[in-house]
Amino acid sequence: MTNCPDRKIAVFSRKVGNDRRSSPRKSLGKCGTAEVNYQPCTSKGIANKLFMACCQLYVPEECHHMCQYETDQSVTRNMLTNMRKESQCRIKHLSSILYCASQNRDNRKCCLDLDLNAPQLQVGSRCLRMCDPSGTSIDRITKEDVTCLYNWNVIMYCHHAGIREM
Repeated sequence: MTNCPDRKIAVFSRKVGNDRRSSPRKSLGKCGTAEVNYQPCTSKGIANKLFMACCQLYVPEECHHMCQYETDQSVTRNMLTNMRKESQCRIKHLSSILYCASQNRDNRKCCLDLDLNAPQLQVGSRCLRMCDPSGTSIDRITKEDVTCLYNWNVIMYCHHAGIREM
């Protein structure tokens, strides 16, 4: 121990709440809130791992390609188009995908603040059910839902922003 003074201090001079074995806690502060435009608290990589872990439990394997927090609109449009064309991943699984994306959190405030119910969309508050899917079953897609799916990137952004802790 004499050749390792830092270790000696770490082992024998611990104060409560000053454990050097754990990584420093980063304050979550206001991340994921309107004050910072819902900037996510977790990295996209970690969030996608959480999303996929849930999907592996609740979503059929043929839909796992949808289990990512993709926020680029052209990419999300292609994902949804391929989902529909290949017809292996059925629309009835959207509820499970959205449930996993939300991590069972209500993210409607984010979706509201990002105008997912804007009058020009002409769907009222219909899209908001995709921002809080815990109690909503989405078994079929109507004409109004197509507008919501066109904004899948906004829905995924809000669900990612809603992850506050692990």
